[in-house]
Amino acid sequence: MNTHPPAGARKRVVISIFDDVDNPHYAGGGAVVIEKVARRLSEEFDVTVVTAGSRGTRIRRGVRYHYLPIGWAGPRGGQLLFHAMLPLLARRMPHDLWMESFTPPFSTSFLPLFSRAPVVGIDQAACGEAMWRKYHIPFFLIEDVGFRCYRDLVVLNAAARAAAGRHGATAVHVIPNGIEAGPVDRARLGEGEHILFLGRIDTNLKGLDLLLEAYTRAAVPMPLLLAGAGTRSEERKLAALLRRAGPGVRWLGHVDGAEKQRLLARSAFMVMPSRHEAFGITALEAMAHGKPVLHFDLPSLRWLGGSGNVSVPPFDVDALADRMREVASDRQAREHLAGLAHEAVRRFSWDETTGRYLALARDLLRPAPTAEPDAATSEQGEASWVPTR
Repeated sequence: MNTHPPAGARKRVVISIFDDVDNPHYAGGGAVVIEKVARRLSEEFDVTVVTAGSRGTRIRRGVRYHYLPIGWAGPRGGQLLFHAMLPLLARRMPHDLWMESFTPPFSTSFLPLFSRAPVVGIDQAACGEAMWRKYHIPFFLIEDVGFRCYRDLVVLNAAARAAAGRHGATAVHVIPNGIEAGPVDRARLGEGEHILFLGRIDTNLKGLDLLLEAYTRAAVPMPLLLAGAGTRSEERKLAALLRRAGPGVRWLGHVDGAEKQRLLARSAFMVMPSRHEAFGITALEAMAHGKPVLHFDLPSLRWLGGSGNVSVPPFDVDALADRMREVASDRQAREHLAGLAHEAVRRFSWDETTGRYLALARDLLRPAPTAEPDAATSEQGEASWVPTR
């Protein structure tokens, strides 16, 4: 059960997320975001991240990681076990604030029903819609009921805010993902030797079948590199597609660190052919290197508008092929788009992103005001992250 910390002790914040930067199946952008947020919050709070793995607890960069022993169940079975275990932990693990990064297939674990402390839902994946697209199972119905339990939801863009508002959340906070963007050599903007796909291997959701078909139709001399990993079944699907693809396509598997940065730096542009995206953090990674991003015009990617992006009608393979051919063959156009991309990415710093999460945590952990309500309302109105109500 929840117990109150001793007077003067640091407040206890628990962040739950199935994925982790060391997860062998995913290690996705959401895990990177939570790692950054946890480190920022640990400057003021006692932070524990609950995630999947093997049994045990370890400290990483000042943050305690508590691993639930469910790795043996694999990615899908592990996610279901994670959902089942979180309510028990919410009843037993002491905390003053719980931040729940939603987990597929139906996002919510209904934690506000099991915790006496504030619970913030973090929707990084729009799981219900994604699972409907992939499996045609209406998990979004569970999601719709579950979201109504949350007073506070964090979403990544305006499209997600509109959807969350329909679920009935009291406060919807828009906090986009962040990136570390250093300087680029402007004399080299527009250069590049390959087209890059970077992300999780998921043929349906990431649109890899559409990408390979468009690349074949585009008939460009520039090679297409696919960087990413996925579950065994998804990797088998991609391998089957690649056997029918031309010689210009190479699948590199999982990349990170210096190898990932090298691939980004040497790319001419990134292509993001997703059927579904919650935000598209890999687009930020490309923009940080001054690379244009070619993508389908999804509502969740419209934050990219005017940011060195090139959009085509959703799932139109011919249009994707045409634009791929144009961008690959026009160095001057790439140079212009690259400059816009690198300029726009400055709006998405990690300091800004994690600072908004910190401000939200401070607000929710602040003692109940004793001043007149008008004073509290005035103070909240000055914050840049004020939620939509």
